[in-house]
Amino acid sequence: MYIPELSCSELASLISQGDLLATEVCDALIERVQKYSGANAFTELDAEAVRQEAQECDRLRATGHTRGPLHGVPVSFKDNINVLGYRTTAGTPGMRDFRPASDAPVARRLRQAGAVAFGKNNMHELAYGTTTNNALFGPARNPFDPDLVCGGSSGGSACAVAHRMVPASIGTDTGGSVRIPAAFCGLWGYRPSSGRWPTAGIVPISQTRDTPGPIARTPADLNLLDSLVVGFSEVPKPDMIRDLRIGIAKFFWDTADADVVKICEEVLEQLQTMGAVVKVVDDRSLVAPHIASTSNIAHYEGRVTLEEFLEIYNVGRSFEAVARSVASDGVRSILMDQLSAETMVAAEIYAEAVRVHRPELQNSYRRIFRDNSIDVLAFPTSLIPPPHIGDDETVILNGEDVPLFTASIHNTDVGSNAGLPGITLPAGLIAGRIPVGLSFDAAAGADRLLLDIALCLGESFPSLSPKNLAQE
Repeated sequence: MYIPELSCSELASLISQGDLLATEVCDALIERVQKYSGANAFTELDAEAVRQEAQECDRLRATGHTRGPLHGVPVSFKDNINVLGYRTTAGTPGMRDFRPASDAPVARRLRQAGAVAFGKNNMHELAYGTTTNNALFGPARNPFDPDLVCGGSSGGSACAVAHRMVPASIGTDTGGSVRIPAAFCGLWGYRPSSGRWPTAGIVPISQTRDTPGPIARTPADLNLLDSLVVGFSEVPKPDMIRDLRIGIAKFFWDTADADVVKICEEVLEQLQTMGAVVKVVDDRSLVAPHIASTSNIAHYEGRVTLEEFLEIYNVGRSFEAVARSVASDGVRSILMDQLSAETMVAAEIYAEAVRVHRPELQNSYRRIFRDNSIDVLAFPTSLIPPPHIGDDETVILNGEDVPLFTASIHNTDVGSNAGLPGITLPAGLIAGRIPVGLSFDAAAGADRLLLDIALCLGESFPSLSPKNLAQE
């Protein structure tokens, strides 16, 4: 039994049965973090606090008591989620000294279920990016190749889970920020439907689009964490793949990297052998309302929601102070644009985006699912494989120089804008070494369907293990 390879579900079972001590688990994972400290997965990890919490779990277990289904199981949190005892920096200098007075609801629910808060994970500064090449804390490094990014903005979360430093981490997803890093690091990632998981106590970008979500090595852990956050569990449905109707929309496939497409198509072929039905659907109605709403919503709400967070949680800094101290030129430019009357999104444009164009997008999705009788849409999680650290502006895609951010979020952003749930699975490796993810989006509120599909596919698509991190 090698502790770093065990999932949340496995650890919970072994600890509850008395076959493992929570202190044994935490000590093994702390050692792992120290061994791979150069990966920059964490912004902060209080090893002594972790050990004390684990010791209390073991003391309770010795008296026949447990805190809940995650008793003694370490879970880490992206550094934009308030966790009592840790700073919430959001990866930016202007918030480096902020210590919240309480847990965010998502952290509180998991800690009440027995989880040990296992530190804060590195992230793209203020969540505005897809590389986690953080100018303050350094880049999170991909376990498959340390010269590659982990994705973002929850890159440190994926980095920690893929390096076997922790079995699961809670990230956040506005336009793909859970699923992209999960895909880039060979993991499972889940974006809940907007509103399913609570967003209070999390440094925001968009009240309309933000949601926390888990990154893990097994879909069983995604399911377990979801049930604990939402407060109820359901019996999974077996054999969800037979007769599963999968939609393929050209917008999500036509411009993807050829190697990425090849691996994802191989997964679809495998699903068809398992009984799934694949159907091409017309996606043209999605594009216009998405383009008309996505950036306008995020950029307008970016200032409004961050100002509210800074005030509600007594951070002690103004939006302008945080913006001017941003370490990354690209992120600083975004926030300064939100300050300028010449570049900020006007209130009437924002209103049209949320009242007209986003509802049009949501209605288009409803029609696509209904008229084609499909259960999910499938697509490469990202058009590109993980790029090299430092390639922050552009990337070569099918022979053309294109913006890295656009290429990264092209596929995940549309469903995120509409509030859909999405899951990425580890599809395979390019040339045996570079991870690729395949995503499924379901209709709004159909999270249970997605989780059931993932549970059925777990054995066929295990998380990908970097050869350089083989068990010592």
